[in-house]
Amino acid sequence: MPPVRVPHGGRRQPTLTPLLALKLALVPFAVWLASLAARRWGHAVSGYLGGFPMIGGPITLYLAIDHGADFAARSALVTMAAIAGQAGHMLAFSAAGRRAGAMAGLAAGWTAYAAISSGVGALALTPALALAFAVAGLAAMSRFLPRPRDAATLPAIPPVELWLRLAAALALAAAILFGAATLGPTVSGILLSLPITGSIMPPFTLALYGPDALARLQRGFITGLTGFAAFFLVVSVAVVPLGIVAAFSLATAAAVATVAAFSRLRRPRA
Repeated sequence: MPPVRVPHGGRRQPTLTPLLALKLALVPFAVWLASLAARRWGHAVSGYLGGFPMIGGPITLYLAIDHGADFAARSALVTMAAIAGQAGHMLAFSAAGRRAGAMAGLAAGWTAYAAISSGVGALALTPALALAFAVAGLAAMSRFLPRPRDAATLPAIPPVELWLRLAAALALAAAILFGAATLGPTVSGILLSLPITGSIMPPFTLALYGPDALARLQRGFITGLTGFAAFFLVVSVAVVPLGIVAAFSLATAAAVATVAAFSRLRRPRA
């Protein structure tokens, strides 16, 4: 039985089918990959994957298949503009979390994300304007996030932490996927840019490994989010004229190329 298709203004929830369950399973899988990357290569590479569209990309593809190219294009525009909200989340978490702990950081981060993302979502966005918001957010992160001071160390992520990460990611993804199917492209775009991995990995990193590891992780997110921006820019402008397969293939290639190029540019400074 296929997922229920609902008009943009409808309120019915999609049926939980094996396909929908598989879609949901991809989200904790992405968090699992990022966590293993932290074990193997450190917090910075974990941040690369945390910012990369490993969650929003597949869900946007599902929206394009279920609701059409126009829906996906509008949603992608809002998702790209909401990178400014992700930047606000990261900056607020860093400031509040270092002073008052991870839970205070999460509260501040989610408040900042809600305020900024709802604001940009209310605008009549064009690809250029949405990209401008994304670039402004990335520039703010690069300018104001603390820089790591100590040499990088490989974290030893305990199994309990990994399972908590996966459970939290699955719960958040279920809320996004069920909500995105019923609330229309603007709200879908805001939901798709929700900082899921950005709400799971930084609290654990701060609590277990300290502020310096948090700085390394969050600066890794900047690199990953450049790929996130490239992906949704291509989807927003290409999915209607080129179709789903071509647009998402190009978007994936653009995301990978952007992250590779940006990481090379940052390497001499690191």
